Amino acid sequence: MYLNIEIMYTRIRLIIICLWIANFCSAQLPDSGNLEQANDFTYTLASGKQETLYALRSEMLLLYFYNPDCEDCHALMHQLAESNIVNRLIDSKKLIVLAVYPDDDMETWNEYVGHVPQKWINGYDKGVKIHTEGIFKINQFPTLYLLDMDKKIRMKEMTFKELESELEQINNN
Repeated sequence: MYLNIEIMYTRIRLIIICLWIANFCSAQLPDSGNLEQANDFTYTLASGKQETLYALRSEMLLLYFYNPDCEDCHALMHQLAESNIVNRLIDSKKLIVLAVYPDDDMETWNEYVGHVPQKWINGYDKGVKIHTEGIFKINQFPTLYLLDMDKKIRMKEMTFKELESELEQINNN
């Protein structure tokens, strides 16, 4: 009896590991012919004006999901703000960075608004639909998605170094 339970737990662990590996491997989508379409959503600016993801027009769009209280978010935002390739692409109008707070704690967000780089678009998810409707998968903060001009996901949940490498490669082609 004990042996059967141990075998069952071993199989469950293997299934979990396989699912984790499959999820990890799908985090980056290298085959540009089979890219996943990003879901559209509405974000709200500090002015109260609402815009949609699909209304943004650029060769590339970087979605930066963050939480104002997240130290890792602060560190990544600083790296992105100081990145030569990110700034070069923003300045040449080839990249838009959309920073989104996918929550509704407006007091915290309003206190943080001034910390987001001026070159970026900074909004929040009024109504918390990104989470509740599963519009984007956000497992942790910060989370990055790199979209192409057709709003197809080129990369998701990547590191800063992976993002910079991809942006350099795109810029050089």
